[in-house]
Amino acid sequence: MHVERFSDPQSVESLRSAWNALAGNVPFRTYDWMMSWWKHYGDGHQLFVVGVFDNDGLIGLAPWYKAAGKTGGRTLRFLGDGEVCSDYLDILITPDDPNRVAPLLVDWLQEALTTSNAWDAMEWDNLEKGTPIAAELSQRMMHCQAMVHRLPGLNCWRLELPETWYDFEMQQSKSHRKQIRRQISRVLDTDRCQLHVCDSTTSLDAAMPILIDLHMRRRKSLDQPGCFADDRFTKFLYEAASHMMADGKCEILWLDLDDVPIAAEIHFPCQDIAYAYQAGIDPDRLSDEPGSLMQIAVIRRAIEQGKTAVDFLRGDEPYKAHWRAEPRACETIRIVPNTTFGLIRQGIWTTKTQVKSWLKASLGKNE
Repeated sequence: MHVERFSDPQSVESLRSAWNALAGNVPFRTYDWMMSWWKHYGDGHQLFVVGVFDNDGLIGLAPWYKAAGKTGGRTLRFLGDGEVCSDYLDILITPDDPNRVAPLLVDWLQEALTTSNAWDAMEWDNLEKGTPIAAELSQRMMHCQAMVHRLPGLNCWRLELPETWYDFEMQQSKSHRKQIRRQISRVLDTDRCQLHVCDSTTSLDAAMPILIDLHMRRRKSLDQPGCFADDRFTKFLYEAASHMMADGKCEILWLDLDDVPIAAEIHFPCQDIAYAYQAGIDPDRLSDEPGSLMQIAVIRRAIEQGKTAVDFLRGDEPYKAHWRAEPRACETIRIVPNTTFGLIRQGIWTTKTQVKSWLKASLGKNE
């Protein structure tokens, strides 16, 4: 067995098939998602993908990059982090090798501290609490005298689905069930309404502008910039969607009412779960309740497809609990090695955290 670091996209490309196999049922862990991110967000950073191999091939993968900090730090982060908000990230392993990958990675990371692969912090943003391999690696790093800090993250929200739509309706409150049935009979199942599904790259150029327009108009109505205000995000999502749609792992849904799009969402469906990543609604048609109509259409379709869940991902927006989704706790993990540079980075980070807390407390007192 051996560990190898890959530092350029060309060498990483050879891992695509094995990487995607390790990603399992989580679209944001795939080669296509993460390397699309790298193409559009990687400027100024170093690719730092670490593979663990045995005689049969790849058995573990740490899909990282080395972030270049303003103060010259060398922080290992997961590809896809930041404003893209990739959820459910973790170090990837084959199901048969839960106990071999973490020890080898820790040994390699410890040796790397005195080589050209040196690092002085790891910061993993909004991982699901208790992710098995990241949790084991952080515990092993503590045994190597590293400092491990955990901070609460934003919850992800998952709606577990019953086998039938009737059973789903019966799980709702009496008033919500009545509202759902009214929206279905009066709007959703009439000739006025039509759900469109783009699951082919041939129609992506028609579907993506609908999603962007509805998202940006809704954000603007709330005095928010919206994700697509950053051209990098637009290009990244288009590229990731193109690759994943070709493999049947991406779709854009939009809902027409009276022949006009009123709601749209981009999903990344896997075997059992539909991950609802980004959405938009027409701010001029709020009286038609486009958000509720879209959620009914999405949930009903997922049940018909035999999905076990719809995952609304991170963020505590009220509609998620309203539809009976349950929160899944997440956390940010920061690991600092017991080295001179690591301790310096830890001091800088601690000071920044204390200043932010002090400012927040001061502002609260002044309100």
